[in-house]
Amino acid sequence: MKYQLMKSKLYCWLSLMVSCLFLTACGASSSGPERFVLSGEVLHNGQPVPAGQVILMPDTTKGNQGPGAVGTIENGYWHTDPEKGPVSGPHIAMLNGYASTEATIPGGDPPMLFTEYKTEIEVTKDASDVNFEVTVKSK
Repeated sequence: MKYQLMKSKLYCWLSLMVSCLFLTACGASSSGPERFVLSGEVLHNGQPVPAGQVILMPDTTKGNQGPGAVGTIENGYWHTDPEKGPVSGPHIAMLNGYASTEATIPGGDPPMLFTEYKTEIEVTKDASDVNFEVTVKSK
């Protein structure tokens, strides 16, 4: 009986130690390239863009092979997720802007201001604010 109790305690401690090691390994820094948080203002013909996306694609023609990133536009400002931001280097930014956050047709998308507006940006360690001025005709 005493042997079983000691054996149970040993298994409990071993399980706890293995769990701690597993959690420590999961919390370790992820492998892969360093990512950066970007944010800024998005204007369309001088007015804040109510909603949309900023899609950042590494410019492979200029040697950038990192993963892409997506930012969300809300009330004229955009930002990337801290854990899923872009890597450093040249990027092609593709912006989609909506006239509102509400769809005009149930289950549909909000009305578009512009779609697939492309420009180039350089992501660096020091670049955190990136502003976009979209000057295209409304669709």
